Amino acid sequence: MASIGIVGAGTAGLHLGLKLLSHGISVTLYAEQDPAKLRLGRLPNTVAHHAPTRARERELDVAHWGGPQADMYQVDIHVNGPQSFGLSGRLESPTIFVDYRLYQPKLAEDLVARGGVLEVRSVDAAGLEALSTQHDLVVVATGRNGLTALFPRIPELSPHTKPPRLLFAALLKGVQMQDPIGMHANLIPGQGEIFESQVVSRQGRVPSILVEALPGSELAVLSTQRYDADPRAFEALLMDRLRRFAPATYERVNPAEFGILGPMDWLQGSFTPTVRRGWAPLANGRFVMAVGDTHVTNDPVAGQGANAASASAFAMAESIIEALAAERPFDEGFCRATEEKTWAAAAPATYWTNALLQPPPPHVVEVLVAGSQEPRVADAFVNAFMIPEHILGACASPESAAAFLAKNRPAPAREAPPVHEALAWHPIPEEVVAPVAVVR
Repeated sequence: MASIGIVGAGTAGLHLGLKLLSHGISVTLYAEQDPAKLRLGRLPNTVAHHAPTRARERELDVAHWGGPQADMYQVDIHVNGPQSFGLSGRLESPTIFVDYRLYQPKLAEDLVARGGVLEVRSVDAAGLEALSTQHDLVVVATGRNGLTALFPRIPELSPHTKPPRLLFAALLKGVQMQDPIGMHANLIPGQGEIFESQVVSRQGRVPSILVEALPGSELAVLSTQRYDADPRAFEALLMDRLRRFAPATYERVNPAEFGILGPMDWLQGSFTPTVRRGWAPLANGRFVMAVGDTHVTNDPVAGQGANAASASAFAMAESIIEALAAERPFDEGFCRATEEKTWAAAAPATYWTNALLQPPPPHVVEVLVAGSQEPRVADAFVNAFMIPEHILGACASPESAAAFLAKNRPAPAREAPPVHEALAWHPIPEEVVAPVAVVR
């Protein structure tokens, strides 16, 4: 029986392993941390799973969360500036936020229950070469222990040379949650973005926050001042930033109860989004593949990281299944062909994320303003927002934006108010990001 080794137990590694197992292929998953310890660890992210990923989860029979107390249909987008406005739309198919301290251990258990092998061990480059002799193919789904160094950066697909945002995320208490379940996206010219959502956690459904701060902005202090140095001072700082930059969230804050849910329920950090080559030769003549964040690392501003990882994992699984059925070797030709498929699965999320990290062009602002006036446009926009291929098609050019509005806006539309020059948005320093090619 063919044997596939997967190094890394994140979403990409888990979805790949479960998909292969469903086709009778032997899988060994090498995890850096025991699932029981992961459950007790620090909040790793605040990740959204959108409709296409949830469909893949149903296919894998791992759709363990959902229903009226978890499914998110409502999306509110606020532009908070000198001339603030907002739009509110409803999703046709719901998104969900699940604490990965629940999600990943449960899927690891599913993998083992279905015949997969889980080994808790750290794998470096030397260990990877040894594993390559034990399996028909080894796939790397983690960048730890220097493994990303095996996969060179692709400059023409990696416009960022420094972190474009400084990140802070937390589960919260003392915030009245939206009813119906929803997400608030606050776009703040000159500052960055603040996202409020609701996460299925060990404590049930709880409010969460993700701050994407421009370096040097007033929001950036939330990524540099340590919470545990003075929790009350930090929570007061966070509440002040919500008051000033996310008023729709702040109006539901109870100051007497507001704070971070628990001592492990927050994270801070930054990273440089990167696209790397999706395969690497080893000294012993064998090849390894990269999937998920090891291949493509996106900023979380678009909420697409896990979704792109899942899509890429399925694309890779299909290539592996086809190669085994045809008795083709896992050679360089296989690696190149598979890289094309996995990049095709991840590219829309990458282009959409990079677009969001730059000031929006006037035609995108026009769509947002139209959405603030017409519910049909708002619904169409938030539904497209969740699917990179759809939103890129709507916002790629003035012509595509005009077509999107013509399709979704009742005629005749009332004249849009003038857009304040501050909505030219937030300039990004040249040293932070190189120019991004226009996506067509």
